[in-house]
Amino acid sequence: MNSSHVLFSSPVRIDGSSNESRTPMSTSHIDGKGLWASWTRNFISPELALLDLFDNAIDATLHDEFDGKIQVYRDPALNGEGRCDGIVLRNNCSRPIPKLSTVLTVFGSEKRADQIGENGVGVKQACAALSDLSLILTKDKGKKFSIGFLFKDLQSANGCLIPSFTFKNGDQLVEEVKNISENNAQFELAMRHYGGDNVNDGVDRLLAHLQDMYASEDEREFIVVLHRIIQRGHGGGVKAIMENLAKLLPKTYLHIPENFQVFVNEQPLKFKYWEQRLLELHKFTLKIDPHHSFKIAEDWHYPNHGHYVCLYLGFDPARAGIANDNKTSLLIYSRQSGRLVRQIEDARGQLGLTSGGTDFAQGLTVILDDLNGNLPLTPTKQDIAFGQQASGKVHERNLMSWIGAFTHLYYQHFLEIYGSKGDLGKEVLSHEHNTLYPPVALNDGKFSSFEELVFKIAKGKIRCSNRRKAKWAMGKDTVRKLRKPAPALPVKKAPMTSPKPVKRKAMKTVGKATKKHTGPDREVKSNGFIDLHDDDSIGISDIKERSFEESNDFKLKLREMQLDSVQKKYQESNHELKEQLRENELLREKLSESGADSTEHNYREQSEENQMLRDQLVRMEEELRFVQEKAEFKKKQYIENSRRVVEELKSKTAELEGANENLGFKLQNLEVEKETLVTQLDQVRHGNSSDQHLMIQKLQEEKREALETIHNLRQMIGSGNGHMSQYNEDERLRMELGALQNRCQEQQVEIQRIQNDNTKLRDFSRNLQNTYESLKNMSGL
Repeated sequence: MNSSHVLFSSPVRIDGSSNESRTPMSTSHIDGKGLWASWTRNFISPELALLDLFDNAIDATLHDEFDGKIQVYRDPALNGEGRCDGIVLRNNCSRPIPKLSTVLTVFGSEKRADQIGENGVGVKQACAALSDLSLILTKDKGKKFSIGFLFKDLQSANGCLIPSFTFKNGDQLVEEVKNISENNAQFELAMRHYGGDNVNDGVDRLLAHLQDMYASEDEREFIVVLHRIIQRGHGGGVKAIMENLAKLLPKTYLHIPENFQVFVNEQPLKFKYWEQRLLELHKFTLKIDPHHSFKIAEDWHYPNHGHYVCLYLGFDPARAGIANDNKTSLLIYSRQSGRLVRQIEDARGQLGLTSGGTDFAQGLTVILDDLNGNLPLTPTKQDIAFGQQASGKVHERNLMSWIGAFTHLYYQHFLEIYGSKGDLGKEVLSHEHNTLYPPVALNDGKFSSFEELVFKIAKGKIRCSNRRKAKWAMGKDTVRKLRKPAPALPVKKAPMTSPKPVKRKAMKTVGKATKKHTGPDREVKSNGFIDLHDDDSIGISDIKERSFEESNDFKLKLREMQLDSVQKKYQESNHELKEQLRENELLREKLSESGADSTEHNYREQSEENQMLRDQLVRMEEELRFVQEKAEFKKKQYIENSRRVVEELKSKTAELEGANENLGFKLQNLEVEKETLVTQLDQVRHGNSSDQHLMIQKLQEEKREALETIHNLRQMIGSGNGHMSQYNEDERLRMELGALQNRCQEQQVEIQRIQNDNTKLRDFSRNLQNTYESLKNMSGL
């Protein structure tokens, strides 16, 4: 390259006609071929290059009170014959379109901070990456048309040539285009390429686009025609590119309003991608310090200086069932349009989360919305360029640490509700086919969140220290929710069947006698156990049989002790039960003898009344609990609304205070200017006015004297007509008369100029006084 900056030559006339069609020969003093080659390597796929052009269309149409429309369709062939291997991107514009020579200037951009385009190379490099010839067509208010083209064959080692042409008369487009084609070699070369080696066909295809724009109802339009899309590593052709673009657009842009229309191949697209997809959508607002590390800053928990970002978290059922794609995914969006600039499929390492196994998986999705554009971007908007900032590493570390803190809080909250990662994953998958339409937009909705959070720094990471005590605020717009897990059923233990009492004669030790058996499973060893042959003793026999299968002596002895204990407890409980039955029987006999039947009946009735009262009390307690929960929910809503109103009032108060302060400064400056101008005006009125008045009087007296002299000279000339000797004197007098007349005219002009200056000074003083009064009234607010 010869230079690091770009210089353009002055406009060159195309011909000598009166239509004033002209072209700035946008030739830069750099290597045009090398620059073109670098542009073609900036995108990894045609879809990303189209998205870069889409960014410019978004910036031109995205406005609250404007019905924006973007269309992407195939470039039609001439007369319907030939291949449709080109793509047209067309959009209307909410603001006046800059001059096309400015748009096509290399390394120059007029984009604002909230817009997605940057560095002035977006249109150029995207067009070069997609096609060897791209046509840029614009229509501004008043039927003003412009044409420009980026053509690879015009580039050379001596410079980068990007021609553009402007037409002021939209009713004569055909004549002007044909005139340029006949007189401009670069235009003719481009039209020949566009027409397939036929200049007239290329001109006719161009005129078809211009006539379509002329007939359109939109006052302002911008069209990019990409001729013969280059298939770099893409085997699907233009059709596949258009289909992939239709799938990418809803996911790529986060904040597309309802009054915005997007068509791909005449099919309308629906946005609000994540609002329909995510479960348990939660929203958090973070303040990030871009300059001071949270590890050493005193105000790390809420920095005094920083920028705000919005964080959205939810579970994606569509990814939860994919083994290699269900980990924590981080998507970063930026600018007013919410453009996707970075996506990390598994962000657990960057966020400081456990990255092994199925931890922080189940389709967990993290969305960062940098609405105000505080994160630096690469020129192609495919990544965050923290390296452009002096403290970029600190900025990135603080951002990822805070995102990791809220992601850890969110995931652990739902993991504790379901108890295990498997149950949580099953619940997420069960919602895979559930859809909701139309959802509430992310930037307008009231989604669930956590309140009264306290954070700490542990092992170099930010974590919530009161996670279990924090308030979980349910948002009314978080509609897609996980179902509450069913309560765990209590484990029902098998009742231990008490063996029937063993008759005394059957209770013999094995050492004294050995019972006959029918098989080896019923063999009785001389181990000191009691041989029970009743059916109720099967459990004890099972324990005994399993104990003999173990080869470990310790386990055998332990199970023998357990069996002894079971038998003892059975005998004791059986004895107590018999004693209780005997006492109850005696009590009934005494009651029947004493005639206590009525007392027992009253007792039963009283028990029934008590049971009814207990049931009523339980119902009242449930109603009271429901009322308390409802009151608590309304209280939380009231507190949340109050807090939001207070924050809005604080924000508006701060804005009003800042505006009032600015008005105060302006008022002080205007007061100083007023005093100065009043002084000047007084001087003009008292001092300069008197001087001007005297000058005017003097000039008027000189004028009268000059007129008298002229009159006398005329009389002298009339009286001396017969005297030839006085000819020279008459000639001299005539010359003096002419000089006096010129002097009178000059004096008259000077008097008029002084009067005009006085009039302008009075008008300026009057306007200044009105401005001062209006600002004074505004500051009083």
